[in-house]
Parts: sequence; structure tokens; C-alpha cells
Amino acid sequence: MTSVDTVTPERAASITGARNWHRVRAEHPGPVDTMAAGLMTGDAVADAVVAEMVSGAGWSWQQITAAIDDPTRVAPGAPDALRRFLDQTTGSPSWFDPALARAGAEAWWRFGSLQSSTLYQSLIYGYQAQGFTRPLVATGRLTEGTWDRVVATGRWVTLATAPGMMEPGHPGWSSTVRIRLVHALIRHHLHAGSQWDDAQWGVPINQTYSQMTITAGFLVLPLRVAKDFGIHYSRAELEAITHLWRWIGWVMGVEDHRLPTNFAEAVRIHQIAQDFRMTPPAESKLLVRALLDDGYRANLGLPVPLNNAVHRLSRPFLRPLFASLSTRWVDDDVAVAMGLRPTPLHHLVTLARPVIRSREMARGIGLLGSESRIAHRELQLVTSRLGMDLDRIVSSRYDAADKGELETVA
Repeated sequence: MTSVDTVTPERAASITGARNWHRVRAEHPGPVDTMAAGLMTGDAVADAVVAEMVSGAGWSWQQITAAIDDPTRVAPGAPDALRRFLDQTTGSPSWFDPALARAGAEAWWRFGSLQSSTLYQSLIYGYQAQGFTRPLVATGRLTEGTWDRVVATGRWVTLATAPGMMEPGHPGWSSTVRIRLVHALIRHHLHAGSQWDDAQWGVPINQTYSQMTITAGFLVLPLRVAKDFGIHYSRAELEAITHLWRWIGWVMGVEDHRLPTNFAEAVRIHQIAQDFRMTPPAESKLLVRALLDDGYRANLGLPVPLNNAVHRLSRPFLRPLFASLSTRWVDDDVAVAMGLRPTPLHHLVTLARPVIRSREMARGIGLLGSESRIAHRELQLVTSRLGMDLDRIVSSRYDAADKGELETVA
């Protein structure tokens, strides 16, 4: 691991493109220095598995993913690095509370269809930082496979946040572990070639960007959007959701000290990240355009030809709608740099609030059933839109072929 002292503020500012790194560091020295160190830190445990595999001393990718699917049946002769990796990921830190994580999952899925739609905002959040876009450029995946990437990410978030699915060996856990190893594969691929310079750009998919992805992109930002729509979470629910995402981040390989211990800390991390003034890279505009052009599909459960026709007819409306709504949760100068312009359509959020609040009132007095029943209905709705079979997931028949599609997340 690179120490804090080796990543100077000047170097961190150069790597991230943050024009005001020194000012933000003066206000928040501890967290910012931790972020600086993370720019040069990967995931040693996962990286060792990949190094072992490509050297010929380890198992093949197929053998490794089979072990992830059923970690309790790993043969005694498993390679050393893989065994250390599985020992770590199948264990749990002392702070982990499965019951609290399940409570967080049920709270998250109380309005899961809205939370799932915030995925677009999470992606746009990442696109504004050059550390997120450079691996896509370097691997040649800048604007190719946008729809596949959106679906794969949506499926992962769905599995990781579904109640009970992040327990070792369950679909959410195994898909998260797979993605962690895919990130290690990407680091190896970029370092093995000549298209990546750690000194100039930091380690690819490093600890700092992973921390921001989990804490800001997938935890705080969706809850901020939900609040804007009029959804209220109790303090206990916010803490439970934070616990769930802290656990997801830990399994993903984010170092423990980088993960928020409570919601207030998560908000603080997000705010510090927002304080950095960064000019989005030129590639961000291309990524946003690709997301708006090919990052959504109308899915009404109709036969494919009819569904495609509906998509073509709705696209002229949906594209400007998504573009305009996104400007509500992005700083104005960043939105302009990424090619996003506000229009009167962004006021639809305000118009939607009474409907959502009415639904919340109905839920509060029990008209919608139990909390677990509401979460299950929302989960059914989202999984069907993502082409997933919820019955197979719940019955543990979600096999390696299903999970393999998740590898396009990275």
C-alpha cells in the first residue's frame, strides 16, 4: 500500500483534476489525505488471485467463479491466493449485523422502482470524474455496450440490495465478489499493457474511486433523489441502509476505514467529494450522450417487436426527460460541461411529489401490506424489467450462467 506521505496534495490534484484540492484539504485534512492515499491503492487480496491465475499457478477463471458460486465446497487443494481471498470474503467484520442489513434492504426496496431508476444518476455522477472514465477509455469501452452495462449494473444493484441476498454464497454476494475480481482483471490488463500510467492517473479502479462509488454514487445520491421526490426515511432506516451499503462495499474490497459507519458520515464523505472543483473530462460528454441514446429501453412486457416500437415512439420524449431531470442533482457548471441542459421537464419531480406522498400515506396506515410484502412487490417489478427471474433468485437456482452476465458491469 502506498502511504499518505507519498501522495502529495500536488500529485493528488494532478491525478484527480481537482483545481481546489489544497483548499478542501485545509478544511478536511484527515478524510482528504485518506482519499489521496487511496488513489495509489488497489485491492491486494483480489489482485493476488488474478496474478496467480495468469501465471499458470492458479485456477482458471471458470474454476474460480465456480468456487465463488459455492464457497463451502472449495477443494482443499485450492491455490493459496484464492483460498485467502475466499477466507476473507466469506467471513465478516465484527461490526456486521445481518439483521440490520436485511432491515436496510427492506427499507431500500420500499420504493425500489424509484431507487433503481436513480442508477442513471449514479452513472452520471461517476462520469464527471476522470478516474472513472479513464478505464473505459483504456479498455476501449467508452461508448460501446452502454445498454449492456446499464442492465448489468442494474442487475448487480438489485441482487446486492435484495433482502438476504448479500449473505455468502447467495446471488448478491457472489455477483459482488465476481465484480471485485473483474476489477482486478482490469487492473492487471491495464498494467500489463502500455496504455496506463499510475504516476499520472493513479491506480485504475483504486480505493478512492471505489469508496466514492459505493458511498456517494450508490448510497447518498439515491437517497438524496428519493428525498427530492418526497420519500421520507426514518433515522433508523437511514442507518440500516447505510449498514447494508457498508457491507456491500466491504465485500467489494473497499478498505474498512474508508466505509461510512453511519449515515451522517456518508453524507460528509459525499459533501467533501462535492466540494472538489473538477472539470469533467471530454469523454464525459460522450458517455452521457451514449447513456441518453442507448441507456434505457421501454419494457412493457409486450412481444419484442411491439416493445421495440414503443421504445422508438417514446424515445423522443424520454431522452430529453432524463437529460433534464439529471440536472436537478448535478452542479450547473458540471451539467453544462457534460452536455446536460435544464428544461421545464425537470419540474415533473415537483408534480410527482403529491402522488408519492399519497402512496407513502397509504403505506403508513397499512393499506399496501407489510413492509416485506411491499419490498417483494417492488423487487418483482424491477427484476421483470431487467429480464431476471425472481423465483430462480429466491430459490437459489440463479446459476452461473445468470451471474456471468454481471461481468459486464466493469
